[in-house]
Amino acid sequence: MVNPLGIIMPIRHKHKPQNSASSTTLSPLYSALLMCSFVTISPAALAEHPNITPETLHALTVLSDSEKLRIGDRISQVEDEVNRLLPQLTLAEKVSLVHAAGKFHIPAIERLGIHEMWMSDGPHGVRYEIDRNSWAPAGWTNDYSTYLPPLTAVAASWDPNMASLHGNILGAEARHRNKDLILGPGVNLARLPLYGRNFEYMGEDPFLVASLVVPEVLAIQANDVGATVKHYALNTQELNRTGVNAKPDERTLREVYLPAFEAAVKQANVHSIMGSYNEFRGTNANQSAHLVNTILKGEWGFQGVLLTDWNVDINTYDAAMNGLDIEMGTDVADFDDYFFAKPLLEMINAGKIPVAVLDDKVRRILRLELSIGMMDKQRLSGERNTQAHRDDARTIAANGIVLLKNDSNILPLNANKLKRVLVLGPNADKRHGFGGGSSEVKTLYEISPLEGLKAKLGNKVDITLMRAASSKFMPIPNDYLTTRHWTGTPSWQINYYTDKAMTKLASESWIADPQFDAKGQRQFVEIKANLKPIESGSHSFNIKADGNIALFINDKPLLTSTMAQSDSVITKAIKLTAGETYAVSLRYQGDQQATLGWETPNSLYNSEKEYLAAAKKADAVFYFAGLSHADDRESIDRPDMILPGQQDEVIAKLLKANPNTIVFMIGGSAVEMPWADSASTLVWGWYGGMEAGNAYAEMLFGDTNPSGKMPITLPKKLIDTAPIALNDYNATESLYSEGVFIGYRWFEQQKIKPLFAFGHGLSYSKFSYQNISLSSASIAGDDTITVKVDITNTSKVDGAEVAQLYLHDVKASVPRPIKELKGFDKLWLKAGETKTVSFTLTQRDLSFWDVNTNDWLAESGTFEVMIGASVADIRLRKTFEYQQVK
Repeated sequence: MVNPLGIIMPIRHKHKPQNSASSTTLSPLYSALLMCSFVTISPAALAEHPNITPETLHALTVLSDSEKLRIGDRISQVEDEVNRLLPQLTLAEKVSLVHAAGKFHIPAIERLGIHEMWMSDGPHGVRYEIDRNSWAPAGWTNDYSTYLPPLTAVAASWDPNMASLHGNILGAEARHRNKDLILGPGVNLARLPLYGRNFEYMGEDPFLVASLVVPEVLAIQANDVGATVKHYALNTQELNRTGVNAKPDERTLREVYLPAFEAAVKQANVHSIMGSYNEFRGTNANQSAHLVNTILKGEWGFQGVLLTDWNVDINTYDAAMNGLDIEMGTDVADFDDYFFAKPLLEMINAGKIPVAVLDDKVRRILRLELSIGMMDKQRLSGERNTQAHRDDARTIAANGIVLLKNDSNILPLNANKLKRVLVLGPNADKRHGFGGGSSEVKTLYEISPLEGLKAKLGNKVDITLMRAASSKFMPIPNDYLTTRHWTGTPSWQINYYTDKAMTKLASESWIADPQFDAKGQRQFVEIKANLKPIESGSHSFNIKADGNIALFINDKPLLTSTMAQSDSVITKAIKLTAGETYAVSLRYQGDQQATLGWETPNSLYNSEKEYLAAAKKADAVFYFAGLSHADDRESIDRPDMILPGQQDEVIAKLLKANPNTIVFMIGGSAVEMPWADSASTLVWGWYGGMEAGNAYAEMLFGDTNPSGKMPITLPKKLIDTAPIALNDYNATESLYSEGVFIGYRWFEQQKIKPLFAFGHGLSYSKFSYQNISLSSASIAGDDTITVKVDITNTSKVDGAEVAQLYLHDVKASVPRPIKELKGFDKLWLKAGETKTVSFTLTQRDLSFWDVNTNDWLAESGTFEVMIGASVADIRLRKTFEYQQVK
């Protein structure tokens, strides 16, 4: 079976996922696009493709002859149509096609029947409609879309079928919204836990991501929509994302950060790729000759379109000559002033840029538009907000839930034995869809964890929601904020000044809470936001600080003070009216810390005495912990791995009061969990989409059996991670000093035990691994070797196990990881059932990127195959010999 890089992969057992709906059958065009992608037309040949399910193959066989003919005609005529249209375009018309004519579209050439090409953000749902020429919402009332679990949840499923479901919904809903390109999926790797966009992507391992991006792209493009894989390449931090210079060595680039893009191009024939914001070796990635012309369009043969993200630091000549095709966003007042507008036309007329360079870009754009049927009157129309899509969103969420600990076998719970349930935590009733940046989705509804529990338990169980107060000084909660960061999340603006009078603005940013740490350096800052009280009466503003502070309400001073000690607190009461908006500004001058809190007429929080007493009496306690899009969001990295809002303190106290407290984490990036050893039950649910609460409840009560595995390593401490340990995280340049040792590879090399290992995830079932066998004791040249293992469900509960294959080059001429993921298979096993999983390894699997020959190299020697339930739970091992053939 062929993997996303065009090499042999394990044969997967075809199955229908748990809770899957009838919509698992993709559109009939799926198979036709596969024909286009792989120049394959027979059903027999398609049946050998790894991402073809029996349902999809059936869809091909039931197509009418006229439908087959129509699809075949479109595919066969693409290049002829491109050749017909291109000579008819004027130079000005050609230039108009390579830059935006609005915030999310390029223009039409009506006289030739070329329509506007519309794009939409949507890594996990088609974004609400943006105004044609500005970032303001268009104000539509019919732009709701299915809010899907982000790609971290897809990755946690370790199941290409979940990627197909995810992509199918994105494609179908984008078409229904008349979009031509969906700007996703994202495949940048989780190198750093602080990275603000980890939640959008598929984890830390290049093989896992490459394996999942292929079915995702194929499913999107099966709906007459172009997928846009992003961000090419090395977008692994938001800290100065438009200026940081990524400088990995060539081997690290090829082995770690490019395989997912390579898979999307070679195996899925992705129509579009979005370049990244950052620089690559001194120039913006969109205009890197090495990344674009040499690798993407040269070695890989990419025939699609490379487009920019919005407001990227390029220039006309380098971007044009080095392979960029469409400029989508630049910070100028007029679209005609884009680098690829008047400046490009002037350079062509001056003979500085050949017309042939422009023709290649236009040819690619026309090819894309024709391939997705933009000029086909019978183009698919898509569907949106269907029950099938909601069911599939729930299925994806359920399959991505990871059971990290279940030491006392508290889970699954028996609803019939519960009378009193206590629910706590900042994520218990929080919704996450409308936040995070370009990934925000306007959804018809979103089931919170609390709502999911109520729907599951009904009126027979007393469910109490509490908000636990910390003993520490707490900042004003964002429940009261009306100020929003552009990513959609409640935020405080923070302005940095260079002078004591605060007249010279140095920079501005955003923070989740009104607290600031100067870290020993004298700073002049202003923290401000608009607040709306939810009840009328006396509100006491409390400030804890060390330095000079001044508090303003609606630009009028409320208090000023010089505070000498960091634990000093000053208070000022003021009457506020519910529903009114108040502009609040805290100015701070000092080198320590400042935090703004308040006391309202009736606190949102329950005291420690209240919530601990309730926890002791409850039959079940749920604490929904984690992050929100105030933390996980585009444009800003997190400052640390600590759970916000003093959650650690509350969780630790809850676990002492009731050791059976179920801690349920929601978020897209790793966090420190200093209380983890005390927790007997710990679950990771990611952001679960619109059906999150229902999916969580079904898993907690055993309606579904958890089968997710971690696609990231969960470190104990931030300093354990490579970029921090190597001091390679800053706003200027990133050297990727750890080389190929990303994620779990670093932890293995450094012998650091993480909190939870990559690939870890428990089930309500138990599985045994037996009878490992190799097809040969030795191979040579481009021979393949097949590894077989028997997996048995030894429990009385049906469930799924992800068998993982890791490979080790025992003696290599270059440093290689102790374990590299080279195969995985998710097997669904009935109680007592045994299945044999088969993995086939190729020369490419054995290879590393040789910087001397600029090619993949498999060296002669001994290779060890390791099969296990995680990178830290290896069950079986076997070695074989490889002989290089020169």
